[in-house]
Amino acid sequence: MSQLIALVVLGSLTTVALTVLVGQVVGAANDVTSGGPVDRFVGLVIALAAVFLIDTTVPVLRAMTMTQLETRMARIAVTQIADPMLAPRRTAHLDDPEVQDAFGRCTTEIQIPIDLGPTFAAFQLGSRITLLGSLVITTVFFHWWVAAAVLLTTVFLEWWWRRYILGEMTVWRGRTEGQRRATYVFDLAVLRGAKEIRIFGLGGWLLRSQQVWLADALKPITRRRVRAAGANLVVMLLPIAVVGLAVVLAGHEAWQGRLSITAVATVIPALLAAGQGFDAGSSSQVRRAQVALREMRGLPRLIEERYPDPAGRSVDFSRAPQHEVRFDRVGFRYPGSDIEVLRGLDLAIDAHEALGIVGVNGAGKSTLVKLLAGAYAPTSGRILVDGVDLATVDAESLGTWQRRIATIVQDFLRLPLSARDNVSLGVGPPPADGYDASDRSAADLAADTQAAERAGAISVIERLPAGWDTRLDKSYSGGVDLSGGEWQRLALARALRAVDAGASVLVLDEPAAALDVRSEAQLVDRYLDLTAGIASLIISHRFSVVRDAHRICVLGDGRILESGTHAELIAANGHYATMFRLQASRYVDAVAGDLDAGDVDA
Repeated sequence: MSQLIALVVLGSLTTVALTVLVGQVVGAANDVTSGGPVDRFVGLVIALAAVFLIDTTVPVLRAMTMTQLETRMARIAVTQIADPMLAPRRTAHLDDPEVQDAFGRCTTEIQIPIDLGPTFAAFQLGSRITLLGSLVITTVFFHWWVAAAVLLTTVFLEWWWRRYILGEMTVWRGRTEGQRRATYVFDLAVLRGAKEIRIFGLGGWLLRSQQVWLADALKPITRRRVRAAGANLVVMLLPIAVVGLAVVLAGHEAWQGRLSITAVATVIPALLAAGQGFDAGSSSQVRRAQVALREMRGLPRLIEERYPDPAGRSVDFSRAPQHEVRFDRVGFRYPGSDIEVLRGLDLAIDAHEALGIVGVNGAGKSTLVKLLAGAYAPTSGRILVDGVDLATVDAESLGTWQRRIATIVQDFLRLPLSARDNVSLGVGPPPADGYDASDRSAADLAADTQAAERAGAISVIERLPAGWDTRLDKSYSGGVDLSGGEWQRLALARALRAVDAGASVLVLDEPAAALDVRSEAQLVDRYLDLTAGIASLIISHRFSVVRDAHRICVLGDGRILESGTHAELIAANGHYATMFRLQASRYVDAVAGDLDAGDVDA
């Protein structure tokens, strides 16, 4: 930044120097034609050429410096926006509309101003120096009160424009929800929903909706701009009028012989340069950058105040759980919602137990997983790990507990990385440029392979063009995409790799949702082997997946309705038995090519 400022200052000074030298050269040339000395004229021309050379070189150096600075600032901006969103151990802030609005303001207001704000600030400094230099020239060669009039006009214009920009940004600040909705619909139309949008012919409708929502968000801005158009035009014409009158006055005095040729040739360019001392574009971007920086600084404060990380005691969870994880009268509702997803739930998970969870859609199965992983704190009740309430531990201890859990969630990660990176993520994040087989130890490579074999993913990896090193994104050269079932096997391999690395709780949320019947049967056959020696929680609407679990719990109405083995629950003839028979009847009645009864919720 200091290099850019130095170059801008140098460029502004050379501009002012050129103005003075051009006037002097014109005056000296007139003297030469009248028989005056040539030496002074030659010296001034040489000085003018030297300053001109510097003045033409500075923009090239400035452009190179700007490119480097903008790239660095863009990287810093992304980090400073993302860090506060990623910092909390829990994720409740991601559901908070106020936090989402603040994040939206950062991403919309900061995107351009932060990248270009320093550049525009430097240019604004340069404009200031040019303005002051021009005013000094006007004072020395013309009249001080003309310079004062130009200065006062510029100050008024900047005050007016700053007031207008801040007012507009205040209005825009309150329309974040509409902006986020329009952005989401646009992304959905052109990126995320490609197949269904074309099948149902929704592309035009989505884009029209995006335009309607964006126009609605912009209505207050548009109304404000229309109302202020007349006043803004008058204010912007004011400095033009003042400078124009000053130039006319200089010409009049020159015609009357009160202003020399040298003075005229110096003053008129100086007045024209002073008239450009206010750059509306730079001023606007600098103001936006200042507001954006304020928003960026406010985002972490907002999250810290509303969702502080736990500040309890330090607990060693590096080998937990040794005994059990217990939900003690747990109640939960999501931020901003009055709906109780869980209410008074009691559940104990033994440290070496394979527990199955079933329940209808919306029963709270996935919410249970989020609470277990410490992503949310319960609204009421306690979650105890070996008798320690998670709400009473500090952030580092909570982070240690989270690393003890390996999960396959329903919306599991599908990263555009190599197959090896996607599996090795279970151990931890890869290097920025990804793992390379030569960088991994033989033990790590063997552990990756073993996890893939146990998950049934090794055959998928072996069929890839470059095996483990194939990038799983067909938008890259040589990359491929996987089917839903193949991705799910890779996700299972990642979870098992985490277990090999020390995770002691395995959570499988609908692990067979994308698998065919044969793959599902293989998963069921291996399930108890895969989870042996650790606590596991398997959630599925397919009863065949959970029936071999040590214990099965039926979740409903925000609590555990039934608990027992498959045989015990069938014998009890309650909720589980009713749902099991319903699903089993669909299997029996299905045609041979339609054995998957996944449309029946349990």
